Amino acid sequence: MVDRVTAKLEKNGKRYEIEVDCEKAMDIKEGRSEDVDSALLVEKVFKDIKKGEVAGNLQKELGTDDIRKLALKIIKEGEVQLSTAYKQKKSEMLKKRIVDKIAGMAIDLNTNLPIPKQRIEIAMQQVHHNFDINKPEKDQFEEVLIKLKKILPIKLGEFNYSIDVPIQYANDAMLYLKRLTNIKDSTRNDNSLVVNFSVKAGNENELLSKLKSITHGNLNIKKI
Repeated sequence: MVDRVTAKLEKNGKRYEIEVDCEKAMDIKEGRSEDVDSALLVEKVFKDIKKGEVAGNLQKELGTDDIRKLALKIIKEGEVQLSTAYKQKKSEMLKKRIVDKIAGMAIDLNTNLPIPKQRIEIAMQQVHHNFDINKPEKDQFEEVLIKLKKILPIKLGEFNYSIDVPIQYANDAMLYLKRLTNIKDSTRNDNSLVVNFSVKAGNENELLSKLKSITHGNLNIKKI
């Protein structure tokens, strides 16, 4: 479904407007794409798109009359109207990133165990945070955490471990360690791999389960 919005550029007291697909235009504006053919919905530049008034003298005023070059210029240098659907989608993506980040580090103050992501999601419904795509993600992360602390015994943290894995399982083990942990140091010899690492609280159970599965329980692991 096409999400039609207007992109506009004001220059030297004049306005230049084009009709674009909101998400595809924002992909261009934010550097994720240069696909102007997909973003541009009408191959015309308007001075007033609502009235259907087409802009003239584009070569003289903007240095080109190539519609694709003009569209890129207007999108990149001007303003893209954000549709309600686009803002809702981006807000949900922002919410998911923040929830995932908190869930990855959340520890229950009462048990010192990781708090399940589902419990975080249920608590999020209770705090009613309005995720604002125009506000820094870091600031909203802190705001959400403050709200969650009012209804959950929560702190953020990570655990330090040392593991000794038989050499035949070393490569597979390292794949998960690199994905889920912060490796501090590692040593490898003909018989085993020893790794010291820290893991976020929310990833601890998944990591330990994977390592035990890979090695069939044949490993030495110590929390330090």
